[in-house]
Amino acid sequence: MLLEKIKTPGLSHLSYLVGSGGQAAVIDPRRDCAIYVEKARAAGLEITHIFETHRNEDLVSGASILAAMTGATVLHGPNPEQPVVYAETARNGDCFPIGQLEIHVLETPGHTDDHLAYALFDTAYPDKAVGVFTGDALFVGD
Repeated sequence: MLLEKIKTPGLSHLSYLVGSGGQAAVIDPRRDCAIYVEKARAAGLEITHIFETHRNEDLVSGASILAAMTGATVLHGPNPEQPVVYAETARNGDCFPIGQLEIHVLETPGHTDDHLAYALFDTAYPDKAVGVFTGDALFVGD
């Protein structure tokens, strides 16, 4: 399993590249998307999914750019007032396989109305999630 945290220089922004079995997903990509493609290729992975935890008012998402580069599906939370036109809607309970990994969607409105968290499961450890991506809903040390 690949799990890599990617920090955006000069901003308080983290994104993640996860993958296994030839497939990869990116969570909350920045606009400079070449880094994801390069890291995925170096690990022998193809980016198939892009997950956004929420609408970032302080950051321009790279999801549509990365989707154009890779053909990956973009997923975002439900937002009937401001639909995200470049993404499909993910809902609570949806599950997306990424090689031996599974990403489970948790609707967690609060930070934004369309906020999602993504629980990461590894079929090699089936008892519980091995991680969760919360966007800006939980911060280390808070």
